[in-house]
Amino acid sequence: MPKIINRHGQNISPLQGIFYRTMHLLENSIRPVFVFDGKPPDLKQAVLAKRAAIAETTRGGAGKGAQDSCPWSTQPEDPASEDPPQWLQKRDSETLLSCLGVPYVQAPSEAEATCAALVKSGHASCTATEDLDALPFGSVRLLRHLNAKHGVLEEISLPAVLQKLGLTHEQFVDLCILLGCDYCDKIRGLGPKKALKLLQEHGSIERILEGPCREKYPSPANWQLEETRRLFLQPEVAEPSQVLLEWREPDEEKLVQFLAHEKHMNETRVRRRMEKWRETRLKRAQPQGPIPVIRSSPRQRKMSEFFRVKKHPCKETKTQRGRKRQKRQQETVLGT
Repeated sequence: MPKIINRHGQNISPLQGIFYRTMHLLENSIRPVFVFDGKPPDLKQAVLAKRAAIAETTRGGAGKGAQDSCPWSTQPEDPASEDPPQWLQKRDSETLLSCLGVPYVQAPSEAEATCAALVKSGHASCTATEDLDALPFGSVRLLRHLNAKHGVLEEISLPAVLQKLGLTHEQFVDLCILLGCDYCDKIRGLGPKKALKLLQEHGSIERILEGPCREKYPSPANWQLEETRRLFLQPEVAEPSQVLLEWREPDEEKLVQFLAHEKHMNETRVRRRMEKWRETRLKRAQPQGPIPVIRSSPRQRKMSEFFRVKKHPCKETKTQRGRKRQKRQQETVLGT
């Protein structure tokens, strides 16, 4: 999608996306909690470096990708760029959520790990993300495509997945490691079906590599298996007991001040969206009337009462044409 640029040449697409999507959730009586990523684990640096190189090549700017891979950094970017730095996007997102009355949590490391901890503790009912890493982190209920306009919402239950695969959570983490993750390289030549079969037979990666598969599927050099496994099973998360979640009414005037006056979004659209939210909430608050009872009629109803029949011109039959021809002949005889 094209970027939305304000009058000062700044990209405000992320803010506008958060605003409209959050309002849509609130309209449907969904109380969201936003979790922000913290500093990634050291084992993820190799993946981030690759992503930075790809981003740098795509954008054609030196050092751009490396800056984006460090959202916790407070170093300023090129002021001529239309994309704000990650730390500024995060600060603006927090300000917007505060105006909307929606709580947010700062994760010490991976956001998906903190989401899983909040779901386990009962602070939240599910994790909504496109990142499947939420499952090995232990999120028992995952929702995908929540913000898709025309997509189909997908719900994944971790207990159901484990039961169907016949694996424990620890074995499921081993399966994810074998298939590839952000923290270590995968074993080459080992596909999903073969990896699942080996885990079901041997129970762990160590036992797989101790058997005859050791030569056929050698582990990568400097493979950080234990550390990767620990990152999934014992991740660094925000302590749920220290998290306080409170939802408040959106403050329209603060929203207008921030979005329209500071970020130069269209004020009319902001107020119109808030008006739509109020109307929707009012309709939901109104009591629904009783369901009308349809009583059967004592007489048999005609087909025309169910369907409106429209007459269409049709061709004349042979009998009709013969009658008209006979009538014209009679008129001719009488005329003579």
